[in-house]
Amino acid sequence: MTLLKHALPLVAALMLSGPALAQEVGKQLVVYTGTGSPDEMSNAILDGYVSMMKDKYGVDIDVQLVSGSAATSWVSLITEWPNTSGDVYQLYTENVRQAAPEGRWLSLKEQYTPEEWARFDAAGMAAMDTGGFSIPMELAASVLVVQDSLPEGTVTSWDDLGKPEFAKRTTFESAVAVGSGYNVVAAAAKVVGSDWNTWFVDGKFDEEAARPAFEKVRDWADNALTLTQGSGSVRPLLARGESLISNWWWHSGVMERMAGVQVHTVYPKEGVPASVATGPVVVSTTKNPIAAIEWVKYFHSVEAGSAGDELGWVSRFRQQGEEPSEAWDSFRNNAEIIWVDTFRDLAQRAEYNEAFLGLYNRVVIQGQ
Repeated sequence: MTLLKHALPLVAALMLSGPALAQEVGKQLVVYTGTGSPDEMSNAILDGYVSMMKDKYGVDIDVQLVSGSAATSWVSLITEWPNTSGDVYQLYTENVRQAAPEGRWLSLKEQYTPEEWARFDAAGMAAMDTGGFSIPMELAASVLVVQDSLPEGTVTSWDDLGKPEFAKRTTFESAVAVGSGYNVVAAAAKVVGSDWNTWFVDGKFDEEAARPAFEKVRDWADNALTLTQGSGSVRPLLARGESLISNWWWHSGVMERMAGVQVHTVYPKEGVPASVATGPVVVSTTKNPIAAIEWVKYFHSVEAGSAGDELGWVSRFRQQGEEPSEAWDSFRNNAEIIWVDTFRDLAQRAEYNEAFLGLYNRVVIQGQ
């Protein structure tokens, strides 16, 4: 029965894949957009997409954008499967990678010519490793965003999140709520000198090996104003000056400064946890495959890229021929990257995730 359950979506995916999708274009499309820059981009390109679909297919399409964390969208998709409420989803790379063998996605690679596909960043494609079901979207890097009232050089380390002089004036992302919170655990492992490779062995999570890093995160939590749950909760605390130091995405900090918020970005001396974030995927059970594929293509188009530039989305991967941003070059020249693609993948696998979050809840949230 399990094999049949997985085989049916895979057969559907194969039937729907290929440059010429045989179905008619439907008039409804539901897109789960995530949070932060992907959500802002989706809203910015909506009118252009609707106009393109009218010109290309003669269809007045009604697109519903559903904003919310990728973690929440992933739970909804799994719970609803195969009758998903969405056609397109913005998810974490590890979710896309893990679910691909189960036939949950339509192939994007098959919707492009080899020449078109080659325009996407090859290094990002290899690091993301989603088998052609998605396209590299951005370099997702966790940094510290600091108020300009703290002079340059005041904050230099992840461990500054625990300094008494900043008590109740710091925030960082919660691993229970959002995937970016896993990066904070990786940063803590670096601070205490713990090798996270030893935490995940033969399907078992070694709590004893992981505990020192989790206890460091607990120390930061005890000192924090709050643990945040994505950009929607980080942004107002920085804008109002309630948080002096906030763990956030690098590109989000840059965008805030561009918008006039008096903050600057700090690349901690221990390194910057970073991974390749995937673009949206199309579920293999979508009832409107043409419109869904067209949405993803438009999202990754040069036209959409221009909208991303206007939004200040500096971390997005660019196609061949596009000039890199000044902020991108500055980041790559000055930040020491800690690649956490594999760490995030392991921590969120079914065989490890329950124990990982269980330890996080007990140590970081409950203080045990």
